[in-house]
Amino acid sequence: MGEQMTRQVLDQLPAEILSKGRWGNADLVSCRFHGKTWAIKDFALCPSLVKKTWGRWMVRREYKAFIRLMGIAGIPPDPFLLDAYAVGYRFIPGKTLREARAEELPDDFFYRLEDVVTRMHERRIVHLDLRNRRNILISENGVPVLLDFQSCMDLTRIPRVFHRLLRDIDLSGVYKNWIKLRPDLMDEARLAHLARMNRRRSLWVFKGYPMGTKGKRRG
Repeated sequence: MGEQMTRQVLDQLPAEILSKGRWGNADLVSCRFHGKTWAIKDFALCPSLVKKTWGRWMVRREYKAFIRLMGIAGIPPDPFLLDAYAVGYRFIPGKTLREARAEELPDDFFYRLEDVVTRMHERRIVHLDLRNRRNILISENGVPVLLDFQSCMDLTRIPRVFHRLLRDIDLSGVYKNWIKLRPDLMDEARLAHLARMNRRRSLWVFKGYPMGTKGKRRG
């Protein structure tokens, strides 16, 4: 990035609020710095106890995931730590799948998304919140991008007996969105995978907003 962005620098920059966090979640803002646009995920406005415990942990967790996944097309590039409470990366223009219409998606979109997820798994990271359409971006070029690694896990720290289940959870998120938006392109094997995982939802303990953090967004 050249000169490192700091909290003091950020406070002086015009910033656009992309999303206000809930009481236990980060705000997401974008800003221009050295001719480039950056996204900053920032826990600084959370209650002090949350910010200094959960927030610090989430920032380090997400940053480590971005570093592990650097170079994969479909992962936001150039991650950096602003400070203990905020992680940043290059902003990618586009819209989330929640906002997108089916006709906006290229025919190869979900095949490419599946490939991004497979490459992520090869780096031994699982996302675990891909059923949430806010966490999948369609870039202005029609390319899938994964967002929000708050729920991710490092498979090197997980017993191998659980690896397949965790990878299948990610793929079932891809297929859930696939069948919702482009059911005409789903084949029998992927449909069977999704049906199998839907039957196992009673095992679903990995959520995007643990510890009651899903509540009203800050004003």
